[in-house]
Amino acid sequence: MKPTPILIAIATVLGLAGLSPFAMALDAGDKVAVCAGCHGPNGHSAVPDNPILAAQHADYLSTALQAYINGERDNGIMKTMAESLTAQDMEDITAYYATQPPHQSQAKATGDIARGASMTAACVACHGPSGHSVSPMFPNLAGQHATYLSNALKAYRSGARSSSLMLTAMTQALSDQDIDDIAAYYAAQTAQPPHLQAKEKAQ
Repeated sequence: MKPTPILIAIATVLGLAGLSPFAMALDAGDKVAVCAGCHGPNGHSAVPDNPILAAQHADYLSTALQAYINGERDNGIMKTMAESLTAQDMEDITAYYATQPPHQSQAKATGDIARGASMTAACVACHGPSGHSVSPMFPNLAGQHATYLSNALKAYRSGARSSSLMLTAMTQALSDQDIDDIAAYYAAQTAQPPHLQAKEKAQ
């Protein structure tokens, strides 16, 4: 039976009522175009200083954007960008990146992966096994650029970056070498889409 205009209208309304993150993401293409300059097409950043956003939790990305606005993260460019976004813009952009295929860092890490692995016991509760976070409030670390991770940890240690979830005390005892080793470990782990992360937790 060929769909009638009325049936099409009903289906459209029902679809909008249960709008999924993927559906929202379809409308975000123009909004994320300006982000590609630093974070790459589809959030696949090729610049080690800039984080890979693809397959990252939408809730975490929203929290990060708010942190740039309120000063918990000190970055003038990101603060200006984030302040220009409406609440709907943030929702659309974060949903878009959350639905992109994961991307593995290809940048060379300077730390010792094996030593880094031995130092991550305290990280698992929030960031999951091998950096595959199953909580939407915490970022996936697996496959992320080591340089970005190192810089972020050092910023938490110095107080340049703050978070009620990432306590400064957790980084105070870490040396630069410790941080580089931890970052190298997570960068070497395989990035995964969210559904595989949930499966890993269940196992």
